[in-house]
Amino acid sequence: MNIITQQVTAYLDELYRPLNSFLEELRKEAENNHVPIILRDTEQLLGNLLRMRQPKKILEIGTAVGYSAIYFAAVCDDALITTLEISEENAEIAIKNIENAGESERIQIIKGDAKKSLVFLQKQMKEEQAVPYDFIFIDAAKAQYQAFWDACQPLCKKNTLIVSDNILFKGMTASDDFVLNRRYKTIVRRMREYLNHITNTEIAETCVLAVGDGVAVSLMKE
Repeated sequence: MNIITQQVTAYLDELYRPLNSFLEELRKEAENNHVPIILRDTEQLLGNLLRMRQPKKILEIGTAVGYSAIYFAAVCDDALITTLEISEENAEIAIKNIENAGESERIQIIKGDAKKSLVFLQKQMKEEQAVPYDFIFIDAAKAQYQAFWDACQPLCKKNTLIVSDNILFKGMTASDDFVLNRRYKTIVRRMREYLNHITNTEIAETCVLAVGDGVAVSLMKE
């Protein structure tokens, strides 16, 4: 029996409580303007994962307007956060939101293509002998998740947690019955390949959850 229905989702949304007034207003603004930010139940899952892991270095791929980066900073008091955004417009909006949240010192935005930015971070980490990231959140171009995953590996250590959002892609990943537009076929195929890879790789243990638009949680073993 499928318990994830519109009624169940609406009920769970009623149980949601914003972390603070700033994030509450930012969420309302984003939702009213149809800006894609983390869904409410996804936010709650991420919050408890962060509380349990207490990461010191967080990497986010896909900043949008900065909502999730600000949320990470609010949950993890002493974490440093690096977030990557390809859209110049989104990055500028995110910078203002991060400044208004008082988190500019702890959140760094790197503009440009995430794959190139990840190569830059690899080089920087090697040159500075910096510690790897404890927590990585992938929430950008869905067709590029495998490329992001591969580029993140040199930035990981044992027990780094990688969370991939929107992996069910409105149900299309699970069944072709939901693929009503041909332009999504490449994204769906690549997402299926990505999930097949991360659930079968020997370097990580991955669980796939029907939370929000689907979340994969991968714990690096090496």
